[in-house]
Amino acid sequence: MSNRDNSITRVYSALSNPIRRQIVDILKTKQKAGFKELHDALRISVGALYHHLEALEGLVTQGPDKKYLLTDQGRSAVETLSVSEEKIAAGTIRTATEETRLAFISKEILFGRSLFHYLNQESLRSFPLAVLIVIFGGWVSSETNLEPLLLFYLNPTAGVSPTWFILLFPLGWLATFSVCEILSIVAFRRKGGELSLLNGTAFAMLPLLVVPGISFLAQLFSTSIRVQTYLIILLPIVLQAWVVCLLSGAISISKGLRMEKTAIISLGVIYLNILVLVAALQLGIF
Repeated sequence: MSNRDNSITRVYSALSNPIRRQIVDILKTKQKAGFKELHDALRISVGALYHHLEALEGLVTQGPDKKYLLTDQGRSAVETLSVSEEKIAAGTIRTATEETRLAFISKEILFGRSLFHYLNQESLRSFPLAVLIVIFGGWVSSETNLEPLLLFYLNPTAGVSPTWFILLFPLGWLATFSVCEILSIVAFRRKGGELSLLNGTAFAMLPLLVVPGISFLAQLFSTSIRVQTYLIILLPIVLQAWVVCLLSGAISISKGLRMEKTAIISLGVIYLNILVLVAALQLGIF
């Protein structure tokens, strides 16, 4: 396939989404528009708008005044494709089919795409459930004497009070959210979507409760120590990798960042988590 064909296919793909066509129409009519102006006109989340603007890279750019406008390629594409809506619609169907076949498992199960899209749209309504998750996480951790620190499950020393131990899970939630938010702003200048990211972080931490939950049930039903040991050794490797994927998905949806960029933020969270763990071991907390 020639470079020209590749360029046309990319344009079709970019304009296959109706929201992106609305963005292009607004910029075509007004010449330029700021982020807030687009956000107010489209009435979509901050993360979704960032996502669509990234998908229009090459067709839409930012001027020195930070307002968005069509590039020369974007204006040419709009003029060329204005009479080709049926091709764009066909591109939408083709893209959706390919995505269903090739990316369903990774996007829906590993990265929780639909879940985080919902949380992004219903952030205020989802917040109480996010709070319940972290409260439950603190309780389960205290009952099983296992505190998940993203990569590790640790036992507190005798000097750590039960109340403080219960608070470690909620504090870990807030710390993880804060690091993700700061890195999103510093590394990629993405502001907004804070409540969506806060909720997403809580849901991304859900797999961390599987091992303490199974351990609690094993103790409740007097399961052998050997079974508990196998569960605590084998499961965390898979579950915590899943947490990293879910966290990347939550950042991607709330901030409108591509997955390769959210992976950088997730790795930053892991690195800082290890530093906190080392500091906690040095202080004798665990």
